[in-house]
Formats: sequence, structure tokens, C-alpha cells
Amino acid sequence: MKKFVRTRGSRPQSPQPPPLPALAKTNGHANGVGGARRDDQHSTLSRYWSGSEECGAGAGVRAGAGPPLWEDPDFPPARALPDKRRAAAVQWRRPYELCANPTFFGEEVAGEAEAESAAGAAGAGCQDEIGADRWRVEADGAGVLSCGALWRACAALCGTPRLLARVAPPQSFRVGYCGLFRFRFWVWSEWREVRVDDRLPTRAGRLLGSRAVARADFTLPLLEKAYAKLYGSYPAVRDAALWQALQDASGGVVQSFPLQPPAALTFHVLNSAVPRSTLLVATAAHQPKHTPRLGLIGGHPYCVSGLARVRAEAEAEAGAEAGALVRLRAAAGGAWRGAWGPPSAELAALAAADRDLLAAGPDEFWSAHTMSFAEFSARFARLELVHVGPDDWLREPALRTRRPWRAVLARRRWRRGYNAGGPSDAPTARANPHFHVQVTGSRKCHVVVAVSQQYWPERARRLHAVGFAVYELPPGAAPRDRARAPLDVTHECRAREVATFFTLPAGRYVVVPHTRPAHTDAAFLLRILTDESSAVWELNDDNALLRDLWREVSVDPAAVPPEVRHVADKMLASLKPDQRESIDAEQLRALLRRHWRALLPARPSRELCRALVALRDAALSGRLPAHELPALAALLAYWRPALTRGRACGGAVSAYGTRALLRAAGVAASNKVVECVVLRFARGLRLPPDAALLALARLHLAHERYRSLDTKMKSNPLSLEEMILMTIYS
Repeated sequence: MKKFVRTRGSRPQSPQPPPLPALAKTNGHANGVGGARRDDQHSTLSRYWSGSEECGAGAGVRAGAGPPLWEDPDFPPARALPDKRRAAAVQWRRPYELCANPTFFGEEVAGEAEAESAAGAAGAGCQDEIGADRWRVEADGAGVLSCGALWRACAALCGTPRLLARVAPPQSFRVGYCGLFRFRFWVWSEWREVRVDDRLPTRAGRLLGSRAVARADFTLPLLEKAYAKLYGSYPAVRDAALWQALQDASGGVVQSFPLQPPAALTFHVLNSAVPRSTLLVATAAHQPKHTPRLGLIGGHPYCVSGLARVRAEAEAEAGAEAGALVRLRAAAGGAWRGAWGPPSAELAALAAADRDLLAAGPDEFWSAHTMSFAEFSARFARLELVHVGPDDWLREPALRTRRPWRAVLARRRWRRGYNAGGPSDAPTARANPHFHVQVTGSRKCHVVVAVSQQYWPERARRLHAVGFAVYELPPGAAPRDRARAPLDVTHECRAREVATFFTLPAGRYVVVPHTRPAHTDAAFLLRILTDESSAVWELNDDNALLRDLWREVSVDPAAVPPEVRHVADKMLASLKPDQRESIDAEQLRALLRRHWRALLPARPSRELCRALVALRDAALSGRLPAHELPALAALLAYWRPALTRGRACGGAVSAYGTRALLRAAGVAASNKVVECVVLRFARGLRLPPDAALLALARLHLAHERYRSLDTKMKSNPLSLEEMILMTIYS
């Protein structure tokens, strides 16, 4: 009748993560908020607290009392609620003033001894019912200051307790309590610690933020306060997006897109993402009033944890998604009661063997929240994909049954005049950073590319339009000889991160991050995830002199072209008797100014002549041997065509063509060196001829210094690039 196909992997064990470092302990008497009415007269909370010295720093001590609980000087109530009219009606209470036995992530019991052991269990409570309730809010538990995106993100990540334990490390109201709590959020490639006190906004003894189903647990309200501090205030996170909270709490690459026709595209995304280390969070659509209530709660997140197919022969020609089943986990409550949900005729019609195959684990079955793919497409409005990197895959045992991603990260910046070339249709697009991706093997490779521009959560700044283009390299082509038109996976928008999930066959590709418009200075983070054997690296050049003409002439004087030899003889003949042995920089400048049209694209500057003298002044005499003039003339004549090619108005070349100019003049330079040359010598978007000449002289001088230092020392502490950067930027 029906055929069911599904593969399962094993669930290997993973070692426990290292515990959070304990706070240094001092003893004192616990105080409440000064002048506040105590609502916990029967609380079993210890009247003593232990904490670090910083907990009492900057706080006064009331007469007849011990050290007060810590109050955050960086996030006072006036900053948390900038609206003075709203803030006037808010009372700031600590959890033990609202509840007899407040708890936090990692502790579930009231006893002192049991609390100590529970505080060391990093996130184990998330797997039981109490642990799940801490991330779910009451039916009316979203207060006026609630951040809906944050509690929805935490509820969606409840199936990965180790990841949640990193955001909200296990802490206690009994062991080491001093009123201070620490949290971590992912902010542009690093985990930032946020410390807050436990004073929470209330009105009439009721929290104004999110209130968890587990009323005694204050993990979510305190996490919400830390999130508000990260972004500046409670109103700043009131309307945060779910994808933003998911990224801040997981550190993964997050893709967000609406579930719109065609359905085949949605099925392709699910089919590709479910087996991999990617969390899928679907948001239920708000159904019209006349629609029968089938258990789903509009706006709530549901985690897609499986995809299978029960296909009849008549459905074989209806498409790949025909007969597909989607397994969901109700992250924040609400069970599906439609077709394929328990109890249903469709589920009862399955053979016992097929129902056994639907089991996801010893205590979890597909029948808990299962629906057809057609129902899924109709009942859900949005889908977030959280691509989890390999480090977090190792950290989280719940992800071990999924295929891990391989990750490459690069923190770079677009610099005006150097590599801020703009979108693919801009004339300077080839100056953008290039990253080579080589896919090997016979199977197609799933790839995630994400470009994140630098942002500051606490500062509201206008974001740039950023994106990337993916080009396929023809067989045998050089890495920079990419095709003219990018592949259709190119993506661009005005957001803090742009990400795309696609597949590539075996071959060579180039990923080019860019900004729109061109000439935009900004830092960016590039993340490339692949699931097959692949190699990713940034295109770069080695620092080298492709042709050291000065040394060639020193070995073979005949290497000087006849027309250049004629100019050099004129220069030698014009020397005064006291200049026949050597000349200084001013005398060299006077000689070159008489014959510059044959050797240089512009009149020589004093700084250029000093750099040319330094090329052959090992004794630091400040003078150039006169017999070196033919070699110098040959070198300048060799540079001249490179400096005159591609000249624009005003005689300057585009700063974006610096790399090509240097290569034409016989110098190969790394990305860092080219950037330093532009930073040091470019004037806006132009590189004047005199500045280009000076840059070439400094590059040759750096190579000469490095060779000299390398021959004198057995182990040179400096690299060639370091020597070049020191010479150029001096």
C-alpha cells in the first residue's frame, strides 16, 4: 500500500562542557531594595549571600546592615526605560521579593545542598518538563516590556541545551548569590559577556517583561534584561526580529524567508537542511477566525525535527513533496490536532512496522506533532534556518545525529580606493576581495555563504547594503579570470548579515563580497560552510620582485637599453668634478629634472630622490655612487610604461588598479601590502604618478633591506611582509 523510507543515525555521547568559573566568596548579610515592601517573609532563601568584591563596589552600606546587593551602574532604571512617564509607574524588584524560592538555569530545588549540585549541571534541566517551561511564557505572560523574539528564540533552542547554557550559564540564587548575573550574546564573530543586576521592572507586584510558565524560574526575565542592556534599553528590543534573537543566542548563520509558493522550493530547503547541522524554526501563521482550531498558535515557533515520506503509487507522479510528512516540536506550546496528528485515521492506517520507523528516539515519536507537507506549507508563514558551525556541533550532543558543517571564517574590511569595488556591475568590481572555493568529489556540495557587516547593538546606525556574488571559474582559468556573469545564488540587501544556502557541483568557484554603492568603508565577516570535501582560501599574491633590473644591470651592464644608456651618459657627463664619485639626493634631483621626460612620467620629488639614494646606500652616507646612475636610469625607464598606462584625467591612475600597476612594474605584492600602499600614497581614489614612483622605490628598498638582514642573521625575526609594511608606512 504505502512505502516509507527513512535513515537514522546513532546518538553518540559527548563530554560535559567545562563549568563556569566560580565567583570569589565573601560573607555578609543580604539586603533588599531600600524602602521596598518585603513580599518574601516566608522565603527559604538564605539570609546570607556570597559574592565577589565587585558586587559591593560603588554601593553604600546602610546602618546596621551588611554589604548591599550589587546594582548595575551601567544600566540604571533611567537608561533601561528612557520614557520618564512610563518609568514613574514602574517598581524595580528583585526575584526574592516576588517569589519565595526563585530559581535559575541549573537549579531546580530549594534545598541548599541540592542547589549546589544542580548549579554544576550545565543545562541538563532543559530536557525535562520543568526545564522546557522556563523558556515558555504564560498565556498572558508577554508584558508591555516583553521581547517576544527572545523568548521565542530560547524556546526554539530548548532542544539544544548546551547552546542555551552558553547564553545563560548556570548560576544560583543560593550559591554565590550577590545580585549579579552574567549572560553571553554573539556579537559579530565573538561572544560578549553582559552583566546585569537582578532588579526587574514590575507593576503591582507583576513582571512587566516575559513571565515563564515555571513562575519560580527567573532565567528568562533576567536574560531579557541582559538583552535589553546589550541593545541599550527595553524599548530597543521590544520589536526585535526572531532571526536576530536566534543569531544573538546561537551564533549561527541565520537565514529567514517567507514560506511562499512554489511549495517545491520549500520542500527542497527542508530536504536539504534537515539531515545537516541546521536548526529549522517555523513560525505559525495567524489563521482567520472561521478556520477550525487545530492546535497551532499563530506567531509561535515550531522546530522542524524530521522529514519523511509515506507515498502511495498514485502519488508517485505528483512531485517530490507528495506524501511527505513533517515532524514538529512545539517549542512554546500548542499541539497539532489535524491530519496525521494523534489520534488520526491516517496514523492509525499505518502498519506497526512503519510506526516504529517513525520513532525519533526511545521517548519521542513522530505522532506527537506530525503533519503533511501540504498542511505545513499552508499553516506556517516563515522559516528560519540556523546553520550551526562545527565547534557547536561538537559541543551539543543533540546535533550529533546530523551531518556537521565545515566552516571557514574571515574577518576583513572594505577600504575605499583599495577593495571597496562595489557590486558586480560596477567598473571597479574586480578589486573586491576574492575567496576561492574548490569543491571536490562526485556528489554535489551544500554551501552556506554569509556576509555580515560590523554592527554595534547598542548604537542605532544605518546599515550598508552588502552582499556577495559567486562566480564559476572555467577549466584552466586563473583564479582572478572569473566569468563575467555571476551564478544565480548572488544575494544582496541592507541587513547586518546576508546569507544564502545552495548547492554546487564539483568545480572551482570564487566568492566576492561587496557593498552597494562602491567606495564604502566597512568591516565584514565572511563565513563559508560546506558539507563535502572542499578547500577555501583567499586569493592573495606572494611578495616578490618579478624583475630586479638593478641587479641585472650590476651583473651585465649590457642589459641597459641603448636609449637609456644615452640618457645616462648625458647625466654622467654633466656631473661636476666633485660629483664624479657620488652624489646626494639634491644633486640627483637636479640631474633627473633635466632629463625626466625620457625616464619619468612626472617631475621627481625630493622624497623620491632620497628613496632612490637609499637603495644603494648601505653605508648610510646619504650619497649614491655615480657609477650606479645607468642602473638607476634603466630601472626608472622600466617603471615608466606601467605608470603611463591607464592614466586618467590629471595624470593619475585609479587607486583600485594599484595591484596591476605594481605587477606591470615588476613587483608582486600581497593584499596587505597593496592595502598599505593605497593607504599611504593614494589621494582619494587616485594614485598620482609621483606617489606611485615613491611606492615602487619604497618596495624595492624594503626588499633590499630584507635581503641584507637575511644574509647577516641566521634567523631573521621579521618576515618579508613585515619589513615591507614597516618601510612603506614610515
